[in-house]
Amino acid sequence: MIVFNNVYKKYKNGTNALFDLNLHVKKGEFIYVIGQTGSGKSTLIKLMDAEEKPTSGSVKVNDVDVGKIRRGKIPYFRRHVGVVYQDFKLLPSKTVFENVAFALEVVNMPSKLIRKRVREVLSLVDLSEKSTSYPNQLSGGQQQRVAIARAIANRPFVLIADEPTGNLDPEKSKEIIELLEKINKEENTTVIMVTHDEALVNLYKKRTIVLSEGHVVADLNIGGYLNETNF
Repeated sequence: MIVFNNVYKKYKNGTNALFDLNLHVKKGEFIYVIGQTGSGKSTLIKLMDAEEKPTSGSVKVNDVDVGKIRRGKIPYFRRHVGVVYQDFKLLPSKTVFENVAFALEVVNMPSKLIRKRVREVLSLVDLSEKSTSYPNQLSGGQQQRVAIARAIANRPFVLIADEPTGNLDPEKSKEIIELLEKINKEENTTVIMVTHDEALVNLYKKRTIVLSEGHVVADLNIGGYLNETNF
């Protein structure tokens, strides 16, 4: 599904972000990626959604070699990679329904199918009753649910959640993890969650990739217990 093979990434400013990184993620997995600031987490995400290309080595997502995608094809590739951010990035002038529908309009899905799929994903994230609300009328947890609904609307191969609970209180954070678990199971969507939340990682145990200074320093396949020394 996702394969990093001997990946190095060096930016033009001279920063070395990843060193000989090897990583295999199977279809349908749910994994955490953790590490301190500067460990390479953001670069890992950028390589998976083709925002960056590896300096050497290869990154494949669903058998597509990210480093070889022509610039004009990147928007098409990204239709199959859902990304959720901690700051939601919702369109303030559009309703919940319209925010989710927008992700399907840009891929020219027929209107009838858009309405059907939006209703499906809003039901999945338990926001059907908020379809006509605007982002500023929602709580932070509800806004994050809208962002997740929008990210999965086009049935992506993989859902990348970049610190999705960073702006939420502990109870809302648990709700978001449980929602991601639900999507992982019911939509059979591969989920990769970048997080600093040690409590959540320990509570909802899953395969955990630990990065440090651009290296994978641990791959805890059974969700081993974490403490601050792991970060």
